[in-house]
Amino acid sequence: MRGTFDRQTAYSQLYEVMQTDRPLKDRLQDALEVGVSQFGVDAGIVTKIDQETDDWEVRISTDTGDAPDPTGLKRDLSTTFCLRTVQEEGVVAFADVADVGLEDSTDAVEYGIHCYHGAPIMVDNEPYGTVCFTAQNARAEPFSEAEKSFSHLIAQMAGYEIEQQQYEAELAERAAELDERAEIYRAVIDASFDLVFRLDLDGRFIYTSPSVVDLLGYEHEELDGRSVATVQVDAETTERAWELFDRVLSGETIEEHYFPVETKAGDIIYVDLRATPIYDSRVPADQRTPEDIVAVQAMSRDATDRKRRDGLISVINRVLRHNLRNDVGVINGYAEMLEDELEGQQETLAKRVRTTSDRLLDLSETAQKLEETLDSPIERQPLDLRPLADRVADQLGGAYPDASITVAGPETAVVDSAPRLETALWELVDNAAKHAGEAPRIEIEIADTETHYELSVRDDGPGLPELERSVLQSGEETPLVHGRGLGLWLVYWIVTGVDGTVTVADPHRPGTTIELRLPTAE
Repeated sequence: MRGTFDRQTAYSQLYEVMQTDRPLKDRLQDALEVGVSQFGVDAGIVTKIDQETDDWEVRISTDTGDAPDPTGLKRDLSTTFCLRTVQEEGVVAFADVADVGLEDSTDAVEYGIHCYHGAPIMVDNEPYGTVCFTAQNARAEPFSEAEKSFSHLIAQMAGYEIEQQQYEAELAERAAELDERAEIYRAVIDASFDLVFRLDLDGRFIYTSPSVVDLLGYEHEELDGRSVATVQVDAETTERAWELFDRVLSGETIEEHYFPVETKAGDIIYVDLRATPIYDSRVPADQRTPEDIVAVQAMSRDATDRKRRDGLISVINRVLRHNLRNDVGVINGYAEMLEDELEGQQETLAKRVRTTSDRLLDLSETAQKLEETLDSPIERQPLDLRPLADRVADQLGGAYPDASITVAGPETAVVDSAPRLETALWELVDNAAKHAGEAPRIEIEIADTETHYELSVRDDGPGLPELERSVLQSGEETPLVHGRGLGLWLVYWIVTGVDGTVTVADPHRPGTTIELRLPTAE
């Protein structure tokens, strides 16, 4: 058997077949027909292989006449001539299996193939499959270099077309994913009560969410391309807005509470604002600098009602504290007068009135400290516990001369905390000095546990009441749990606010021991 290979005709027919707009399967089948005709063989096939799983499958084949169509046939790759083709990544051709010692192979014995000509299909530089031409009878002459080049060209064209199809499929899948994400993002933004907006590098609006109409009264097109200064109340807030904008352009994510904004109608509302830089996505995250920022993404939420409520509460607190101090001062004055005038049981009752009024005054002062602590931002910084403890011991030792206040522990103990920690320690020691007896012994101890520092306040008093212990450890108040004072609440919020913990030691031991665990400074 010998085909008469006409190079010019073969190439002309191949290009004519492959340059049509028909489906790739049809074009490859016609390309195989050209090869079958030119090589004088029985059949041509395109296979798909997987070397990892040893799978081999016929994807496209030429019409084989009376023989069963091999399309869809699956076999182990290791039993086929194609194994050599993909291993060598080049054309493998033999006119007679006997010439290469393969007459006992599966292809020859079970499928009667005695003539084989195959070229590898490469997709993304990896073997994808093969283009094969086979015959039941051996060829009289070997395949020429021109014939091998032609089969190789078919395989190259097949690989290019398959690669393009896969690339287009990946693009379509990626586009579908992006469309889905965009739709989800749109739905989230539409359903949000927040105003989501984006600014370009000049501070102009390039996107505003639908909620801008409800919050500010502007339609999208009214803000599109306009400066962020459009919604600022006055020169002062405009200056503040640009300061925040510049911080974001330097790479910082900013948060601002109760920022005043003017609506289209001229009303002033207050918003909580958060803004962050958007970087060029082509730059790896660990290599980004402010030079790679392309826009600013921000979100704001209407906080007007909350600001008014907080303002009202603040006014009420100030008025109550002012009136409380004045009225308690009057009560104390009369109580002292009564103590001087009365004797026996009546004098004792007068003293109880004065003691109770003093406690109310302490409560008022602690409430003010608590409000100031919660309102002011936490400024974390390295803080040495030893001088802080010494300072509290000296000051309260002077205020309570009958108390013995000592400090023990290392000379240096630096924690990652905030200056307000001194207020928490003051409250613990002051509480012990007031309630641990007439001449209490109070020990402030600092201990290094390698992972953190422990700051303990120990007294020899009657112990902490169960209700106070519950409040201090949970930081919560329920209808059944009420702390008598606010000092321990203040301790809880200060310590937990700097990532510390508060623990009341074994209640069965004499006195009270309260331990603060604080993270060490790096």
